[in-house]
Amino acid sequence: MRLRKLIAAAGIAATVAGFGLASAGDASAFSADCQGNSHAICLYYNSSSYGYGAYFKQTGNISDYSGYTFSSGLNGSAGAGSAVKNGAAAIDSWYGGNFVVYYNSGYNCSYACQTISGYAPVTDLNGSLKNNNASGSFN
Repeated sequence: MRLRKLIAAAGIAATVAGFGLASAGDASAFSADCQGNSHAICLYYNSSSYGYGAYFKQTGNISDYSGYTFSSGLNGSAGAGSAVKNGAAAIDSWYGGNFVVYYNSGYNCSYACQTISGYAPVTDLNGSLKNNNASGSFN
C-alpha cells in the first residue's frame, strides 16, 4: 500500500513538473512565432511595452516590404492585416548570422539601417527605424 502511494505521488509530481516546463515555454512567446526555423526573422507590429502583437515571418531577403502584411500570432492580433512596410517595432532573430533592417527600400542604408545579431531579440527598433522599415536582408 505504501509503495502505491509513493508511486502515485511520484506520478503527480512528474505531471506537475512537466506542466511547469511546458508553460515555461509560453513565457518566451515573443520568439515562439518563428521558433524552430533556423533561418527566420520575425518582425512584430508592436514593441515589448505593447505586447508585440501580430508578426511577419521573413525567411529570405526582401527589397521592399510593400504588399506584405502582419498576421495574428501567439502574441495576439494587434496590427494583423497592417502593412509590414513602415510598420515594424520589434524583431526577433532565429538566424545565426546578422540581419539588417533598412529605412529605405532596396537595402539602401544612406539614411538609416540597423544590424540585428544572430539569435538576438530586439524588443524595440532604434528611433530611426521603429515603424520606418522598408527592406530587410540576411547577411
